[in-house]
Amino acid sequence: MRNIDELFETEFKIFGLTITIFDLFFFTVLTCLGIIMRMSLYDIVSGDYKLAFADWMRECHEAGGFHYLGIKPGVSDASTFDYNCMFQYVIVILHYIGGGISDMYLVKTVSVIFDFVCAITIFRIAYAVTEGDVKKSMIAYAATMFLPTMVLNSGAWAQNDSIYTTFVFLSLLSIIKRKDNRAFIYLALAYSFKQQAIFFVPFVILMWLKNKVKIRYIFWIPVIHVLAMVPAAIAGRSWGDLLGIYGKQVTMFSRLTMNYPSIYAIIANDLNSNIRKILIPVGSVATVMIFGIIAYYIYKKKFEITGRYMITLVIFTSLLCCFCLPAMHERYAYIPEVLAVVYAVFSYKRMSICTALQVIAMITYSRYLFGSTVTTVWPLSIAMLITIMVVGYDLFLQMKENEIKAESVVDEQTETETEAVSG
Repeated sequence: MRNIDELFETEFKIFGLTITIFDLFFFTVLTCLGIIMRMSLYDIVSGDYKLAFADWMRECHEAGGFHYLGIKPGVSDASTFDYNCMFQYVIVILHYIGGGISDMYLVKTVSVIFDFVCAITIFRIAYAVTEGDVKKSMIAYAATMFLPTMVLNSGAWAQNDSIYTTFVFLSLLSIIKRKDNRAFIYLALAYSFKQQAIFFVPFVILMWLKNKVKIRYIFWIPVIHVLAMVPAAIAGRSWGDLLGIYGKQVTMFSRLTMNYPSIYAIIANDLNSNIRKILIPVGSVATVMIFGIIAYYIYKKKFEITGRYMITLVIFTSLLCCFCLPAMHERYAYIPEVLAVVYAVFSYKRMSICTALQVIAMITYSRYLFGSTVTTVWPLSIAMLITIMVVGYDLFLQMKENEIKAESVVDEQTETETEAVSG
């Protein structure tokens, strides 16, 4: 063995993990490259930054920082902020950091930091569901740092989907480790940042039905959601205004799909506003009914739930939410698109799902960010439907496989008992 190989294979422990020098070298290099990749996109000015984040930073500067929290949005030009107040706190913190750094760079840097934390969480999830396979977990981390959707979301778009997604993944990791109290705390923090955290809720309900989650800790969601609003209330915002933020967001959009390849890109195009207003609640109810059928089947089916099944189920349910619900943005499938990296490390065949989701997302992202030549979304909707069906079929096979194993164990126990009695 070469001296360099002996050095690379030297093992040491960090945070309870046994890794090699080469693992650490790989982690460091890939992290640096991932950060450089994002920073190379920092000068791109997206429509969201120009029409929202730039205004919010300017408004915060004009209000003097903390006082910006007390201004009711929409009443005057002093505040046009339409997110939940958790991200407004981030805006205020960035105001005080300032230091002559570009506001756009500051906003993007927050998201990039959470990209890194999110990738670390993906490593931890992969490590948990692969029974401590450091190699697969490291590959999952590296792939996450280079995911096109993640890089474009933070580095180019200046969006912050990695923030709430990080807390969702921490909640998932806690469920895998059977730490239910912590799982609901993380879910509450995710929901307090963005409403899109509800795409994780169907998975939580299904795990509760299968007795894998204790629902009594759900009280953390309203408690933390309200506590998060206290600084804004102290600054002067009314509780009615703060508690109604997500309700206003729901009614903000009337288009059936906002660049996301959902079912509505196939069945509806250029409908008038009155028809859209009718279809939106119908589509929402239909989505609940679909999940009701799925929940009934999974609850009745007796099978062993594995870490691989949980990962597959999160991807399936969150994709189904985005595909069936109206008024979905192209960014809303962020959770399954990133988690698909863990799904891919289970086997070579599952890499196709991760690849398909990234290709679809890159096309829809590019339509908004760069004005790509792809003008029709419905073919992507068909591709998304096929992807969802493939993941759903994998879920079915896993349930069938684990059910057969359970039955064979019972048969073996029965045979053993029979032999013991006859003997």
